Amino acid sequence: MKAAGFTLFEIMIAMAMFALAIGGLAIALDKIVSANSLLREDAEIRRQMESWIDQATTMPVEALAQGEEHGPDAMGVTYRLGAERAEMRNAKDEELPGLWWVSVSATWKEGEEKQEWEEKFLRYAP
Repeated sequence: MKAAGFTLFEIMIAMAMFALAIGGLAIALDKIVSANSLLREDAEIRRQMESWIDQATTMPVEALAQGEEHGPDAMGVTYRLGAERAEMRNAKDEELPGLWWVSVSATWKEGEEKQEWEEKFLRYAP
């Protein structure tokens, strides 16, 4: 007559499979938390860039042309604002006066790598 129950070998195999599954889940959870942290930081940097862009639309272009640097902030991000005349011409090859390229850039380090985002837009300032 065969005894009912599991052998020690079967229990050890089941425990090993359970440990592998838990280890895989722990690694996946760590990756998810890291990705979420990076996404939150990126969203905050984008929000700050939008704020600087809003400010750059109201500042005098002459002040922007000299360039401004702000930061680094609490996340280690440095923001730069600048402006330069846009050399644009119409269909008759006449220069269009009063157009400026306004740029806002963010620079920071992610680990050992330098990261940079830049936004440029045209602004009319007679």
